Amino acid sequence: MHRFALALLLSAALAFPALAQKKEEPKKDAAKVAIPTNTFFKGQTASQYLAREQLIGAKVLNKDGQAIGTIDDLIIGSGDKIEGVVMAVGGVLGVGGKTIGVRLGALKVSTADGKVTVTFPGATKEMLGAVEAYQRRGGAPAKK
Repeated sequence: MHRFALALLLSAALAFPALAQKKEEPKKDAAKVAIPTNTFFKGQTASQYLAREQLIGAKVLNKDGQAIGTIDDLIIGSGDKIEGVVMAVGGVLGVGGKTIGVRLGALKVSTADGKVTVTFPGATKEMLGAVEAYQRRGGAPAKK
């Protein structure tokens, strides 16, 4: 136990000087680099949202406002366009559920007060239970 405490103390002592070091000044040559236009985003605009913050993990509601699933991933097609989502449905506490692929056109995505709401108006419990699980390339089911 004493060896562990000593090792922890030694690690902290060695890390402290690294934390106290001054930040490197940006190189003056960086100003000479040509940055192409229409390539990079400077920051998020009011009309944009980030999938990881607002969409991935979002609860999907039916037309009655009841949660029917959760978005696990996006399906990107040719032309790098979002074609749909992979959604986890069914089961209790992650047991007995499955993942399904839903076309983006079947979902209604809306934003109010900075919060994204995803609705699948045509979904019924019976339909979600009957649809086959989403298959990844090669025939493997999508991971939850």
